[in-house]
Parts: sequence; structure tokens; C-alpha cells
Amino acid sequence: MATINQLDVLDLECVVMLAEMLNFTETAKRLHMTQPGVTARINKVEKNEGCKLFDRSKGVVRAITPEGFVFVEEAKRILEDFQRLITRTEAAHRAFSDRLAVSRPHHVDLQLLSIVVAAQAVEGMRISFQQPCNSDEEAIAMLLNGKADVALVAWPVTEPLVAPVHLTHDTLLAVLPENHVLRGRTEIHLADVCHEQIIGSKYQFPGILKDTFLAKCKALGSGPEWLCVTASPAESVHLVDTGARPGITIVTRRYSEELTLTKAVYVPFSDTEIAYEYGVAYRQSDHRPVLSTFLQYLVARCQPAPEHRGRRKPNVQATSKPNRKVG
Repeated sequence: MATINQLDVLDLECVVMLAEMLNFTETAKRLHMTQPGVTARINKVEKNEGCKLFDRSKGVVRAITPEGFVFVEEAKRILEDFQRLITRTEAAHRAFSDRLAVSRPHHVDLQLLSIVVAAQAVEGMRISFQQPCNSDEEAIAMLLNGKADVALVAWPVTEPLVAPVHLTHDTLLAVLPENHVLRGRTEIHLADVCHEQIIGSKYQFPGILKDTFLAKCKALGSGPEWLCVTASPAESVHLVDTGARPGITIVTRRYSEELTLTKAVYVPFSDTEIAYEYGVAYRQSDHRPVLSTFLQYLVARCQPAPEHRGRRKPNVQATSKPNRKVG
């Protein structure tokens, strides 16, 4: 006779995943288990149920049995209910908590992160950062599944289940080596870099910005060669500045203010519609005062100073700065 107390969540996950993959090796890979471990779980469930859920021979799954179809459908429902239980419990805990968990992808601007960190000292907030994600989509997913309270992501935010707030709009600058033919310009156009080799890091810009940049360049001629060969924007700038690798790199205006060049120069793009834009997203159901205070703080710190509002930002001069060097 089948007994439910002999089964656990991982048993159900193994059955559901095997029903989708119909392959023990792929199931083990998806669940980060060993193949014998998956096999043992399936055998355990079938023994507990007293029937075969899969038609299999020598480890090869041929089909799902009629009993298997029923079990898989009910197992999916139980897993969904279990996930809902965890999510709602975590949400209830956060409703009485003043801690904010922040998710963000690797490409978040350092200046924006520093503003978030400063909120702890200025506003006395309790903020924790989750491990950086590989994409904006992953950061939003952490927000939706209850692992984060706010997500710093590239703008625009298109996920309908979250509420977004725009924070930054930062234009782009080209970093040109000392012998580049365009270094005397006060600004350059996207068409000027269509045949360039662009040095960068994997997470230097949001994917949506990089894709838009390359698409517009391709429409103007041919797309530049974008090489993700560095670990950080600072390393990209260093390679161009020292001439260690041929090519140019691209940074935001704010980021350029934190760096020093020795031989290379910054030249702004005239195409201002290509910009680094960022926002913060949160769950629409989250009405905690601490979240409201945090959002107000971010917006206030990310807005330009009053004397600069409504005025065009000055061009960055193509000269070296006397401060610290990029290292």
C-alpha cells in the first residue's frame, strides 16, 4: 500500500523531470545529481506506489505509463503548492522585516551600487546583496520568487509583474588610443566605429544596450568586432590607454570621472539615444515603509544636481587627468 510519508520533494522532482526529459542522464544534469541517485529515487517512488511509472529497459526510458501520467500531474501540483508555501511564508516574514535584499546582474554601474550601499549609513537601512546574476532576467526572477526585495536592472523593465522606477540615464564615451585618427574630435558618431575592434568585459554593459549598439552600427555600415577579453571596464580602459591591445573601448560618462588616462582620450558619442539606462524594480504587493524610503533615497541620489537639470551636460575634454591611474 502506498504511503505518502515515505516520499519527499526531491522524489517528486526526479519523477517530474524524468517525465520531461525521458533520459536519466539529462535528468541528473538538470537536478545536479548523479545518474545512480536519480535511478534510486525513481525506484523508491515506484516501490512506494506499487506500480511502474515509466516503461524502461536497461536504463532507457521508452514511455510514461498511464499510472505515470497521473502521478506526474499530481506531483506537479504538489510542487507548485510547495513553492507557493515557501514564497508566501518568506513574503510574510518580510512584511514585518526592515531588511531589504538586493539582486543585480554583473553589469551594474559601480556608482549606482555605491549609492545603494550608502543608504545603510545615511538612512540606517539593513541591506544585503545577493550574488550577482548573469542577466537582468535572472535578477528579476529572484525578485519574483521571493529571494530579493528589489532588483537593480537595465531600463526599460518589461516584466509586467513588477513595478519599475527609472534611476539613471548616462551617455557613452569612446576611449581612443593615442594614435587614433578620431582622437581630435569633440564628439564621434556611431558610424565612425562601425569597423572598429571594441575591447570589453563580458558584463561591461547590459545585453539590451550592447545589442542596440551593435544593431545601429550594422544599420550604418558593418558591425564592429566586440571582444569580451577583459575582467572589468577598468582593465578594458587600461589596455587601450597603454596600447597593450589594438582597439577602443566604451564607458559611461560617470565611470570616466573615476578613471585617469595617460595616453588615451575620452570622446563622447553624438548619438545620445544610445545610453546606459538603469532602474530599480520591486514587487507591486510590497508596501512596506522601508521600501518606500529606500526608493525615495535612490531617486533623489540618482537625479542630477538642481543647477544641472534641464541643461545639456558639457562635453568631456580630450585631455588626461592628473589624478590616479587605472590599474
